[in-house]
Amino acid sequence: MKSTADDRIIINLSRHLYGNIIFLALLFLLVLLRIIPIPENFLSVGVIMERYAIMITITAIPLSLKLFADRLKKIPRPLKAVEAGTKYKKLFFLRLYTLSAVTLMNIALLGFSRNSNFMWFTIVLFIIFLFCRPSLVELTNLSELPDPGQQIMHEPQEPLEDE
Repeated sequence: MKSTADDRIIINLSRHLYGNIIFLALLFLLVLLRIIPIPENFLSVGVIMERYAIMITITAIPLSLKLFADRLKKIPRPLKAVEAGTKYKKLFFLRLYTLSAVTLMNIALLGFSRNSNFMWFTIVLFIIFLFCRPSLVELTNLSELPDPGQQIMHEPQEPLEDE
């Protein structure tokens, strides 16, 4: 089987994704099972800090997913294969590491506070990671012309004046 440049990019991005998931899952289990000793008096997590952490989590999830989708749509087509791969990788890494930072924050706060809210948010974030797999179809669409059957957005025209 011959491997193309797009296939290599997708394999590389998949390695990043699954490596990231495995690292965060191991860290989550180590904190959850208290294998990593974190003194409970080391950092006091107040109610206000918990609320802000929950608010950050709730807003970061749709923002990172929507930002990826919107920026991917706004890329002019067709691109050269190298440019398409570079832009897709940048957008993919932005989405991946934004979600990873939020997951890491929730794992750390779980370790400090033992609040079950952070445990459940972490589990939800792991489920979201499963929907963030790199797509060969999206990558190849960047280097092709848009489908003529696809609806193209035009600027609204001014209404004609009735005489």
